[in-house]
Amino acid sequence: MEKPSREALLAEIADLRAQLEEVRSEKEDLETMLEMTTEHSDAMGEVLHDRAEEALRQSEQRLRMIVEATPVPMMIYTADDYRVVFVNDMVGPALGVAADDMLGRTVDAFFGEPLPPAMIGGEEIDEQEMPIHRADGADRWVEISIRSLEFNEKPARLCAFHDITERKLRFDASSRFVPSEFLSFFNKDSIVELALGDFVSEQMAVMFSDVRSFTTISEGMTPRENFDFVNAYLKRVSPVVRECGGFIVKYLGDGIMAVFPRCADDAVRAGIEKLNRVNGYNAERKARGFLPIKIGVGIHTGHMMVGMVGEKNRMQGDAFSDDVNLSSRIEGLTKFYDAPLIISAETLQNLANPDAYCIRFLDKVRVRGRSAAVHLYEIYDADPEARRDLKLKTKDLLAEAQDLYYARKFREARVVLFRALQINPDDRLAWLYLVHTANRLENQPDENWTGVTEMTEK
Repeated sequence: MEKPSREALLAEIADLRAQLEEVRSEKEDLETMLEMTTEHSDAMGEVLHDRAEEALRQSEQRLRMIVEATPVPMMIYTADDYRVVFVNDMVGPALGVAADDMLGRTVDAFFGEPLPPAMIGGEEIDEQEMPIHRADGADRWVEISIRSLEFNEKPARLCAFHDITERKLRFDASSRFVPSEFLSFFNKDSIVELALGDFVSEQMAVMFSDVRSFTTISEGMTPRENFDFVNAYLKRVSPVVRECGGFIVKYLGDGIMAVFPRCADDAVRAGIEKLNRVNGYNAERKARGFLPIKIGVGIHTGHMMVGMVGEKNRMQGDAFSDDVNLSSRIEGLTKFYDAPLIISAETLQNLANPDAYCIRFLDKVRVRGRSAAVHLYEIYDADPEARRDLKLKTKDLLAEAQDLYYARKFREARVVLFRALQINPDDRLAWLYLVHTANRLENQPDENWTGVTEMTEK
């Protein structure tokens, strides 16, 4: 059916308005119906709203007339058994069935079974999105509004809806590039509302992660195999960010940069779960004859700006500050310490309950491009059970050795480190400190020594 022109609609509205003035005191259904039409027809907008204020009652005949004249699909069905008693001409094409064939049938024949709660409850519904399965087999999305009224002197429901499938598809497509969490973070309802230079500045946790030695792995693959590998990995770990209350700012090849505005615990939980999913992925790879992969995750908490950068014809989300750069540096240290998940002291201090995680102190480090030392901690909840148990058994010994080391008691520290290595001989951290103590014994540090490890590479 061809959509009426605005002029035709306004002319018809003017005629209806004159008729309704004559039956002003007959019934109280007009206001209910007019609220529905104003929600679903821009063309009728203010005129219908004015008429709703003027006419508080109308006859059933006038209700039918208005429903028939409304340029959006509308139906009336009984409130007790949900049988259709009246429809306008717009309903049939929208649901893929002739209007006459709908009368007397229950609405689940057209909106799917079981019926959505919105259609069977007694409350009023405004512009609620829902999927439907049309009689012709097509799956569509509609936006529906519902009001209660009386029809034929029985409780009934007035339902207005319109097809939003194309809009939904466009939104779903755009959300793959700009996620809904990103829009919510900026208090925007649509991608079109984002503008170059929009930003939010606050404290939050930022996470960097990537596949270790990806360059080496990719050298043995074709371009197609490289893309398939990266996508197979990302599709397993990316959802974790959303599930834990964060959102991905951008992909960096095989790497991910994500922020967690709510709390540091969200980022830590996401890091642990990422590693768990990689463990599951490695089991699949092993079964197919492929080598396992390792990833590194670095998390820091600090002040940063998240916003839109680029130029008017090409924009993307980004986050930047010294704290963002530090998170990237921390992720780069996961290979050096053989620790898949490393957090900063600032992240540790912002955890609700640090004792809920398996945590041990790693080192005091000065990374390239930063003058202040950073205290680093390993979270090893996602380690294989045997490795995790060994770290737990040697945690106190290692902490004792570290205290002795920073107190310049290098010989005593070496003794304790040997005891720890007898229990966990594969602990890279204990070996690193053993090398440090040997170096300090051979070359005694001066009075300005603080025990900070200098990292000269990114």
